[in-house]
Order: sequence, then C-alpha cells, then structure tokens
Amino acid sequence: MRETSLVYIVKDGKVLMLHRIRKKNDENHGKWIGVGGKFEQGECPEECMRREVREETGLYIDRYRYCGIVTFQNDDADTEFMHLFLVTGFHGQLKRCDEGDLEWLPVEMLTNIPHWKGDRIFLSLIFGEKEYPFFSLKLVYKDGLLIHSSLNEHNCLVTDRLILRPFLDADADAVYELAKNPAIGPAAGWPAHKNREESLSVIREVLRRPEIYAIVLRDTQQPVGAVGLQNFRIADEEGSLISYFDERKSICPACCTKTEGGLTEEKDGTVRASGKSLGEEAGQEADGSEIRFEAELGYWLGEPFQGNGLMTEACRAVLEHGFTDLGLSRIWCCYFAGNEKSAAVQRRLGFHFHHTDENKKVELLGEVREEIVNVMFQEEWPSVLDDFTGNV
Repeated sequence: MRETSLVYIVKDGKVLMLHRIRKKNDENHGKWIGVGGKFEQGECPEECMRREVREETGLYIDRYRYCGIVTFQNDDADTEFMHLFLVTGFHGQLKRCDEGDLEWLPVEMLTNIPHWKGDRIFLSLIFGEKEYPFFSLKLVYKDGLLIHSSLNEHNCLVTDRLILRPFLDADADAVYELAKNPAIGPAAGWPAHKNREESLSVIREVLRRPEIYAIVLRDTQQPVGAVGLQNFRIADEEGSLISYFDERKSICPACCTKTEGGLTEEKDGTVRASGKSLGEEAGQEADGSEIRFEAELGYWLGEPFQGNGLMTEACRAVLEHGFTDLGLSRIWCCYFAGNEKSAAVQRRLGFHFHHTDENKKVELLGEVREEIVNVMFQEEWPSVLDDFTGNV
C-alpha cells in the first residue's frame, strides 16, 4: 500500500495540469493529471502536498482545501490512497517539471483531455459550483479500464457524457430548480417541489438509496436528473411477487435483507429464500417454479436537458449495471398513459409490453391512473453495447 497527494492549483478560471510525458515506466504516461507524489517517511497528507507542489512547480501554498481520498486499484499494483487537494492561493515562480509539461488549462477542458476515466468523478466534485463535503472514492481498473467505482460506498457509473453518482445535500438547489417545474414530477407520479427544503428532504429520504443515482453532466458538473433501480424483489418466473426487501440494510444492493422473515443473508453475502440462493442461480421453489431476483427502473430528467439522448444514455448504464453487476434476472419499467416521452425512452432501451394496470393508485397525488408495465429479461440484454446516438 502506498499513499500519495494529488493537487489541483487554480487561478483565474484555469487549473495547473501536468502532462506526464518525460518519466520512464510511468503508469500515467500521456495522461494529464494534477501535481503531487508519494509520501515520504513521517509526512502527513498536508506536508506531502506542500513539498510535492514546491518540488514539481516551484510554488508555495497559501490557501487550500482538503477535498477527499481516492482508493486507487490497478491490476497487480499496490493499492494507492490518493489524498486530493484544491489550492486556491499560492505564491512563487512556476518552474520546469522533470516529469512532464505544466500548463494552465481552462476548467472546462479537464474532462476532454487524456486522463483516467475515474478522474471525471472526483473532478466533478472538486470543480462543481457547490463545495461538496469531504468524500471517499474507490476506483478499480483492469488493463487500464475502469471496472468499478464507488463514492462514499455508493456505486458510481461513468458514460461518455455523464457521471452517475449518489445524491449529496449540496445538490438540493439544483434538484429544486428542476423539480419545481410542474411538467416533471406529476408526469412521474409525484408533486412539484415547493422549496429547497423539500428538495433536500427528498434527497435524504428518497434519493439517497444504494442504487439511485444523480445524473451529472460530465463537462459542467451539473446535476440534471435522477435514475436508478428500486423496489428490489423476489418473484416467480411469471413475475408474481414473492417478497420485497430493503437494499439499504445490506452489504450491497445485490445481497439484500428482507424487513421481515423469510429471507436471510449468509456470512459470504449470499441471500437465501426458502433455502434457495438468489441472483443468477436463483434456484427453485418446492413446486419447481423459478425464483427471480429483480428490480424496477425509475428516472426523471429536467426539462431543459430533454431531447438529446441523456436519459437513454443514463438508463443504458444502469441496465448494464443491473444485469451484469447485480445479476438481476428481470427489470421492470412503467409509465402512465399519456407520458409519451417516458414511453419513447423505454422503447429505445428495448423494453417490451407486459401488462396494463388500469387502476394504479398514485398516492402522492391522490389520483388513480392507467399504468403501462414493461419488462426486460437478462438474456435480452446485449453483452456488447453499441455506442448510443439518438435524440430521445
């Protein structure tokens, strides 16, 4: 295990970045990263930060913020703990760096230059409009590809244009600006938000579940909507409900614990119901019918961001995660009659009709509506996804 500092220095809307092109056998070769390096014996994170900045840039730090820690894993290399800092005040004369070229780049360029894919997640937190609290991010790479990421123990997903991460309190203003629009919530079955405090309450009580994600624009760090898996359940092969369970009480969403008897979690994380394991090998009930582990896909997107494929891109990432990482056998998705935008997204994703509930109670609005229920099976999900282009 090794510990390092990674420092981003800002001035007049620009960030000092290091293009790693000089050092031999450099795992960061060709990439643009912040400055920093390994701890020396006896150093604390702040001491390492100051020394590395001085050695690599010639600058002296006057003002900074300690932003978070990244647990970085890459193939057979030792696990690395990277301590992230944002420097907003400094003095001194910039010098030549032996490890690469130092350049002041506009903040908006950071996600469009060669970098580690997972960097997008912490850059969105460091350089977002809001100051996000101290965070812990885990990034796991294999053969240079990001295969797992989690923020504060919540899974994260990264697409071409988006970062899907957990909702944070600092997102309340952005959520309110989007959710106060009466064209958004009521179409999905919930009332428009009345104020920021209501949005904050919804974040804490509804949106902060293990598999609910904030949809964040990669280039602007702006939250624009929500997507996720909910209503985790065990069902028979016909789709009839056996039991719901609460993913918040489990080690991970794929190994959930029912709120009342009938479902247990083993020491190895395996979930068992009626003596049979769940997941890809769900087992059989006493009558021979198959037990399925499944969930429901839900989403909403702010009106200014509709019509350019963002929601479909976000949903595809969540579906891939659900079928591949969580081992779901089946994912459901619903929309209310008349919501053609949601219907178009589901058609685009490949969902197909299952049934219609003509008297669906919409409790948050005190209404009864007609709901169209669609479904997708694990075996229907392509193992290799084509790049998505579209305008849904």
